[in-house]
Amino acid sequence: MQPEEFIRQVQLLTGSEVKGQDQIDRESLAAILRDDGTPIDCSHLNELLLLVHKDRVEGPFFDHFFGRGCTVGRLPDCIAGFQKAALQLYGNFVFAYRTLSRIRDRREFSEKTAPIRKNPKSELGRFQKRQKKLLEIDLISRELTPFVGYISVRDIPVDLRSCEFLLTAVGAADPGAAWDQYVSLVEEMSNPEERPPLLEIVSNYRLHEPEANLSKFRTFLEQSFDTLSARKQEVQLVRARATKNQDTYLTWDHMDVYFATSMRKAWEYKDLYDFIERLMSADEFKDLDLRYFDPTQAYTDNRINKGLVEALMLKRAYCTVYSVQDTDTLGKDSELASTLAQGKPVIAFIPEVSVNERICQLAGEDPVTILERLRFVLYADEQMAQRLNDEEYGLVDYVQNALADYGSKRIWLSIPDPNAAAKLREDLGEDLVSFCRIIARAEKAIYDKRAQTLKDAHPLALQVNLATGVANGVLVVRTIAACAALLRRIVLSDMEFALEEMAGMWLLRERISGCVYRVVTNDRKLNNCFWNFYLR
Repeated sequence: MQPEEFIRQVQLLTGSEVKGQDQIDRESLAAILRDDGTPIDCSHLNELLLLVHKDRVEGPFFDHFFGRGCTVGRLPDCIAGFQKAALQLYGNFVFAYRTLSRIRDRREFSEKTAPIRKNPKSELGRFQKRQKKLLEIDLISRELTPFVGYISVRDIPVDLRSCEFLLTAVGAADPGAAWDQYVSLVEEMSNPEERPPLLEIVSNYRLHEPEANLSKFRTFLEQSFDTLSARKQEVQLVRARATKNQDTYLTWDHMDVYFATSMRKAWEYKDLYDFIERLMSADEFKDLDLRYFDPTQAYTDNRINKGLVEALMLKRAYCTVYSVQDTDTLGKDSELASTLAQGKPVIAFIPEVSVNERICQLAGEDPVTILERLRFVLYADEQMAQRLNDEEYGLVDYVQNALADYGSKRIWLSIPDPNAAAKLREDLGEDLVSFCRIIARAEKAIYDKRAQTLKDAHPLALQVNLATGVANGVLVVRTIAACAALLRRIVLSDMEFALEEMAGMWLLRERISGCVYRVVTNDRKLNNCFWNFYLR
């Protein structure tokens, strides 16, 4: 190793320039460093540091970062190991060196470096030795998960009230009354706000049953009332189970993973259920028995209590898995920021869309859901409509109108009509497939762009640990397999990093995701001001 390279390595180690370089005895330094195989112990390193005007280090520091097998040639690797540790612990090379190099007591040194000294095998043993849970959650099936939402089931009570009102109006009508007399009665009995949807229900029923009279409508309403009442009761039963599940989550003595998401539509609950089920059943977790908070399985009817529960889970969990869905929301983004602000890892899962698979999935959805998917891509990609050629634009317009017409003719918002949906799919045929292909391609482009933005461009993909000032980065993955592999490494403290110097900063890049996990800026003004103010 040449003297200039050693001086550069010492600057990396200490985080500060070597001053008075014109006074360094380079001839003696060259003689010591001539052979890369020359052993270096703590006393040797201290003599070398003093030769270049830097402070000495204590034994615990040397033993941990350099060790018995250290040689002149291994100094750069050892110093890089220190930099990785400094990035994780302090986000600052100068402070890390001054703090750790001066500790003489080995126990104190171990305590300071404990977060990066965990042994993956010991961590695995700790998980395996944990006692089994006294209480398991009562698993709510995929199809019922929308019932734990506030917005996803709001159509059920609305439909039930409308059905009850129309039944009352039927009872108040004269025997044998004509449709126009019944409509007039509904108009008289209803207020201006509720009148339009009530009349729309009557109109849609008559559209589906043009030969029906008021007596047959009464029978339909009675059957609908029974169905809607049963659905309302089922919602209440599911929410009671989900409320008990939330109480169970609160009592668990361990909480390992929190799933952050936003869900408003029924299919969003089902999508998240599928994601969590596929992820947590992966082989990587067979020997861990991880405990995780699944928002599709919990419910509280009080928004304040809900926020407090989620805040507690964020505090307790090792990490957060952030599901990047169709829309970003204040709640989900706050959970991401809260986790990073505690210095904990966040995995952002952004699905890698397979266009052909997605076409099949979309074509099998309820027509209203397909229309909502189109509205999402048009909202998320304002230029999408402009990129369509004339033929594609005409196709989108035609199918969109057909789907909207189907939705507008549904009698009840909360009761799907599978026969009508099947007939619409049959009528649209290949046009529906082509329409779904346009949506699938747009979704792929949107998710690819989000991944690139979150991984490489968005400044808030890095958040500062409020306690330490260390900058933490979001770890973006695109597949279930990568998510499972990374999550296992996180909970076992077995993450792997590459150290990079680029664009005026030092980066610690996580290997599976390829994302920046820690960062130190080389901007002197920012660095000095930041650390002067932040921890005071």
